[in-house]
Amino acid sequence: MENVKFQAGVHKTKDARLTFSGTPFLAKTSTMNGNALWMRWGNYVVVDSFTNPASELETLRTNGAIFDMSPLAKYLISGSDAEKMLDRLIPRDIAKLRVGQIYYSPWCTEEGKIIGDGLIIRESETSFMISADPGLIWWTSNAKGLEVKVTDETDNFGILALQGPKSRDALAAAAEEEFVELPFSRLGWLTLAGQKMRVIRQGFTGEHGYEIWVPRAHGPSVWEAVATAGAHFGIEPAGSWAQDIARIEAGLFITGYDYTSAGPDEGAAGVFASKEYQVTPFDLGLDRLIDFNSGDFIGKQALQEIKETKTYSKLCGVEIDWRKLESDEPGNLLRVKWYPIKAVKDGQEIGRITSIVWSPTIRRLVGFAHLKRDTVSEGDQVVLRWDKKHPAETTATIRSLPFYKLTRSSN
Repeated sequence: MENVKFQAGVHKTKDARLTFSGTPFLAKTSTMNGNALWMRWGNYVVVDSFTNPASELETLRTNGAIFDMSPLAKYLISGSDAEKMLDRLIPRDIAKLRVGQIYYSPWCTEEGKIIGDGLIIRESETSFMISADPGLIWWTSNAKGLEVKVTDETDNFGILALQGPKSRDALAAAAEEEFVELPFSRLGWLTLAGQKMRVIRQGFTGEHGYEIWVPRAHGPSVWEAVATAGAHFGIEPAGSWAQDIARIEAGLFITGYDYTSAGPDEGAAGVFASKEYQVTPFDLGLDRLIDFNSGDFIGKQALQEIKETKTYSKLCGVEIDWRKLESDEPGNLLRVKWYPIKAVKDGQEIGRITSIVWSPTIRRLVGFAHLKRDTVSEGDQVVLRWDKKHPAETTATIRSLPFYKLTRSSN
């Protein structure tokens, strides 16, 4: 589409030379990356695929996998006004968030447009960790005049994501003390490779899993400890390619690829779309996370008006008829297509489709549909007007999300 461009590589420069940063796990992952395939993620690079994404995804679903998610931004918000600040920025009641608990939440502009979404981790009465897409300008600008310090901890910690049905067994085997299972969206502390560190019960695959926050200096030793323990349970490393497919199967969207941030920061995605792809929480089905009784948060009035007037779109899944695009399984759609394409019904454009990919797990070509409200119901068909590479029009059937649901994800 003419209002979308792809920016390849890493665009952070110093002295006019292209530069990038390695994650705390680079010393280990680089020796295992037999394909020499790397993916740019913000100003970092991570392994794209150690073997091939389909087998890595199968391993994730069958036993488990470990991923490098270190490029996620990590901000420490601390000080006597930390709760006051977040109560102003987050449309959820921060006072109800107890120490050790985690909120998932969007945050918005005064117009109700989403700036970003991510995790709010309460570490103490006066300190919180944020895990999300880059947003340092946004967070620091809203700290002015308050007794709050915003510290960018992104480069200080790696995030090792241990995901899959046998992830608990592997973590218990790697831990140097008895591991007591964490409820979903809870923070704990565990000793791995001689270092005590944060462990949160979360993930971006739809599987039962954990994210381990590893101090940079301990990255290689912790990777080795978890990988060694996991190998006994059939758990193997997986790259970002497989994780991208997994998150789509689980119905999880990404800033930059599935919607455009309305904030001042440059995101980590390699696709930058126009403002027409900015959204509200209602457009993404996140209205359940808006607590209109929680205080005077930014965007509250606009979101109340949107709720009343129902001026928002509908997020759902689509199952695409790929046979008009390929003679066999869609080999060149194994990688996620981030460019949006048009969706049409009865000759009228009703929205767009994003994050299109062949799902090896369910053997379907799927994607996310962002459509006008009241234009479709589950089971209806829409026409997709493809790009120049696939000029044929293709039909797609509306499906509910997620495409692949696991009850263990909420255990």
